[in-house]
Amino acid sequence: MRNFGALLTNEWIKLYKKKSFFVYFGIMALFIGVCGYFIYRYPMEGMDSALDFVALFGSMMGAGQILPLIAIIAIANVVPSEFRMGTIKLLLIRAQSRTKILGSKYAVTLLFSLVLIAATLAMAFMAGFIVFGFGGGDAKTWSLIGENALYLVVYTFAFVTLTFMIGVLTKSSGATVGISMFCVMAGGILTMLLNRYSFIKYTLFPNVDLSVYQNGGTMPHDMTLTFSSTIIAVYVAVFLVASFFIFRKRDVS
Repeated sequence: MRNFGALLTNEWIKLYKKKSFFVYFGIMALFIGVCGYFIYRYPMEGMDSALDFVALFGSMMGAGQILPLIAIIAIANVVPSEFRMGTIKLLLIRAQSRTKILGSKYAVTLLFSLVLIAATLAMAFMAGFIVFGFGGGDAKTWSLIGENALYLVVYTFAFVTLTFMIGVLTKSSGATVGISMFCVMAGGILTMLLNRYSFIKYTLFPNVDLSVYQNGGTMPHDMTLTFSSTIIAVYVAVFLVASFFIFRKRDVS
């Protein structure tokens, strides 16, 4: 466990030292500022406090529109960069197993995504406080914030895992970003086009956004929250198995 912790720390330092590290947080801050400005200029009913703003912005209709894409761009290079620069050889000659090495890289992608989500919610609160003040914030608002944050985490983690697998398979940063972005943006379109076919419910795209089940929402083809959660878990497991299997079997010359 200590060795894995050292690997994870090393991977985080490599990610942190990139010049673009804080750019991703800056983009989210800019997005929050623009949204806060427009809500201030054109008030919305029920938007009375910082917590209300966080509940709205932390939803899939808010940060969920851009944050997963930012996370994909940020972590797409974690594995491909090692092959491009040749540093993968230095990692593999160490005493650590390939499983631990790749596991530390996957863990750091999840950690970065979680930090980005937490920072986004914190910045949303500060922006909401400046514009609306703190206000009361009842238990329902806190519950809504928690639910929205959970749905955003699940959605982001699912596509981050897909991105991680593509990076391992292709060893190309460009291909990883391109394919992952296409999956995120085209998934909804494909779901709408194929919605009349029952097999669509077994794909990742119509299941990955769990926020559709909020407030008693339903999905076609007898899909439920439990069903969608199970489908997500299965796909994430498949992505990880494929990633680790290919990485362990690949020859590095």
